Amino acid sequence: MNCTRSGPGRLEGNMGKRSVFYGWAVLFVTWVVFCNVSQAGDSLPGAAGIEDTKWLLTEVSGTPVSPLAGEKQPHIMLDAEMKKVSGFAGCNNFFAGYEIDGAGLKFGPAGSTRMACPDLETGLETEFLKALDKTRGWEIRDNVLLLLGGGDVLSRFTK
Repeated sequence: MNCTRSGPGRLEGNMGKRSVFYGWAVLFVTWVVFCNVSQAGDSLPGAAGIEDTKWLLTEVSGTPVSPLAGEKQPHIMLDAEMKKVSGFAGCNNFFAGYEIDGAGLKFGPAGSTRMACPDLETGLETEFLKALDKTRGWEIRDNVLLLLGGGDVLSRFTK
């Protein structure tokens, strides 16, 4: 048996195959990670700042909104995956589709429950749903979500 054989031995040959295998494996994993990061980033810059967060209504049409004692506060939540907004408008729960494109935001026609409510709550709800219908953009200033329409602030929300 000759232990001084020159050239690649069986062990060295397997190491070469392993190196190629691991090289391809690293390349594949890098590609998968890169593709997933790219797809996550496709949801438009900044959109993640408002989606999948419960936003509490604090002002609509220039009028401050505070919850009535023991009542739910009007709010919205934009579901990034389903592109649906849902929330509470003051008396009824509502839902709609939405489109977001950078700083642009548009809500589709809303559906809602049909509970009978006092005039105070009905007036708030009407203004809130009108503001959503007129919304064409959004902005966050000092952790406050502003829904915008025609350059005007239509409503304000906090987390």
